[in-house]
Amino acid sequence: MNKNLLFVFTLLLISCGAYAQINEPKKTSNIFSDSPIVKDDWGAKKVAVKLYPNPSYGKVTVSTNTNNVLHFYIFDLEGTLVYQTVLKNKERKTIDNLKKGTYLYDVFENDESIEEGKIIVK
Repeated sequence: MNKNLLFVFTLLLISCGAYAQINEPKKTSNIFSDSPIVKDDWGAKKVAVKLYPNPSYGKVTVSTNTNNVLHFYIFDLEGTLVYQTVLKNKERKTIDNLKKGTYLYDVFENDESIEEGKIIVK
């Protein structure tokens, strides 16, 4: 009896793990930047922002294709915040004061990181 219960419990754990893997968002590359693209359960792309040109020469444009409020942050490689803005209603903003170097960006929606990537300024 005890072995049967252990077997059923093991099967339950395995099936829960398989379900979690199947329903986990899949990430691929974003052609506009080095950020991942999160896909929903049906494989449709959910790109939060487009960042171009990347690499750039100090002037980068960031735009969103969603009406949701997004918080956009740029950090240098030491982790210092160098730029922040809020994007809403398919808004586009130009960032033109970035010095030569490599930067990391992070996009948040409802206090959850939904996209991140790298910006290269030549």
